[in-house]
Amino acid sequence: MYKVLLVDDEPFAIEGLELLIDWEKRGFRVEGACGNGEEAIRRIRLDPPDLVVTDIRMPVLDGFELIEGTRRMGNDSTLFVIASGYDDFEYARRAMRLGVTHYLTKPVVSEEADELLGRLENELRERERRLLIRHSADRYAASHALSVLLFGGEDSERREALRTLSPLAEQAFAWAYLHVGTDEEGLGAVREAALGMAEELECCHLIDCDRGAFGLVLGLKRSDREEIQIFANRLLPALQEATPGRIGVAAGRVVERLDDLSVSYRSAAEAERFLFFGTGQVIHYEDIRGKTLSSDPGALKAADAIVEAVENGRPDELEAAVREAFRTFEARMTLPELVGIFCTQVVLRCASVYKELGGDPNELIKEAGLDDGVPPGRHLRESAESLTRFCLKCQSAAFRLRDRRTGGTPAKVADFLRRNYTASFTIKEIAERFYINPVYLGQSFSRKYGMGILDYIHDLRIEEAKRRLRETDDASYTIAESVGYRGYQHFLKQFEKRLGMKPADYRLLSSP
Repeated sequence: MYKVLLVDDEPFAIEGLELLIDWEKRGFRVEGACGNGEEAIRRIRLDPPDLVVTDIRMPVLDGFELIEGTRRMGNDSTLFVIASGYDDFEYARRAMRLGVTHYLTKPVVSEEADELLGRLENELRERERRLLIRHSADRYAASHALSVLLFGGEDSERREALRTLSPLAEQAFAWAYLHVGTDEEGLGAVREAALGMAEELECCHLIDCDRGAFGLVLGLKRSDREEIQIFANRLLPALQEATPGRIGVAAGRVVERLDDLSVSYRSAAEAERFLFFGTGQVIHYEDIRGKTLSSDPGALKAADAIVEAVENGRPDELEAAVREAFRTFEARMTLPELVGIFCTQVVLRCASVYKELGGDPNELIKEAGLDDGVPPGRHLRESAESLTRFCLKCQSAAFRLRDRRTGGTPAKVADFLRRNYTASFTIKEIAERFYINPVYLGQSFSRKYGMGILDYIHDLRIEEAKRRLRETDDASYTIAESVGYRGYQHFLKQFEKRLGMKPADYRLLSSP
């Protein structure tokens, strides 16, 4: 709603303006009324309205003097309408010299007033549109000039950028660059949220960077990090509302000249690397100044344990190997680039194992979403989770291929056990008999039969014990020894585990 101030020394005239005109119909609201020009000047200075409807002849300060005083204050935006019953050409000529072209005759006619308000509404809307266009153009020009100072340019480009930014340079004592990182899928929404917040402030501009990232140039009233922290504490919740994904903000060094913004940008990029290790959602360059990241290539040796687990380990052993590698990266603060190289190395070596078993490594990599390469990961945890998912997928696929290559080894093992369940074997001994890795044998057997080899042997023994209890009068301990148990208590435990009763009770219930 546009704000309206009524000015007239006659109370009845003001009352008539309030009652006879439908202000809200045209988007106006009467905010107050004054009895003379001097009172109105004071009010306009404190809270400039969009429109003033004033009488001409008033004590202390007349309508023309009110308009002249308002313009001398530097207020060129408030519109004026003269409401007068005097039809005098001299009044009209003087009003035109002051830029006033709108009149209301007294007594006020509602239709005439409504028509005038319609024209004023259009004028104000058009002015707002032009101001918005100019404001947007100014902010775009400022953002482009800031980009030149941040990312570099020719000397002539920098000089032109500084000329463009000269009005902005006077609005702040110091400057800082804040880099914003987020997940790719949430980037658009996060950028819009940050842009909305930047446009609320005179000294804050959003800057698009390469790789789809962006940052904010923030003007400061003093040269310290406290103001940056206050801004970041407002910014972070706004960005978190825009996406469920991860948000990270890295603040660079505070600089006192716009021409030094590249220093703030480079230090923010340096600080951002430490967000990779989960040191917080907001990090300041001052917090990591002097710290270094490890470039020791020895960390890459952890790939051997992971690939070995993919080939011969259990899923939990594989996950543990990946966790251990990434714990080391975190403890040593290993360079994110080196972690990326490590992940790529593991993926390629696992793909090679899969290829040796007769699989299509390209298909495996594509299914894992890695056909465009290993994503660098904006966080150590994300990299670990991505690598774990791929390795588990590769391990499972490799086991299935090995099953087919061995011609159904688990079935052969099951047949062997059915014929030899009374004998004592370790899983290692069974694996050696069938020329297969014992860990792989255990996993493939469990997948096929839904239980481990030892449980399968116990089931066979207990089934035979049940038959002997039903069909013979042999003592329970004799039956236990005959089906392969060296100790009666072990037999009793396995029997009760499967049937929920003792052998004697089973015999009693099974007797005719």
